[in-house]
Amino acid sequence: MTREREATFHPAPGTARFRPAQQTTAPGLYVAGAWTATGWPATMEGAVRSGEAAAAALLAHTARPSTAGRAA
Repeated sequence: MTREREATFHPAPGTARFRPAQQTTAPGLYVAGAWTATGWPATMEGAVRSGEAAAAALLAHTARPSTAGRAA
């Protein structure tokens, strides 16, 4: 077993407020990554949750009522 002291990120208290949300102020621009606001630490799990949140925000933004099954 090996231990890498620099492998674990320890954020300072209060730094979570600097992590951006997945939806930005630019129309149609979404960001994802462990460094975004997920409520989780900057880990692989946090990155996955960020990607899922960005995809959900994009889908919610682009969702349109379905016209399938409607008479023309």
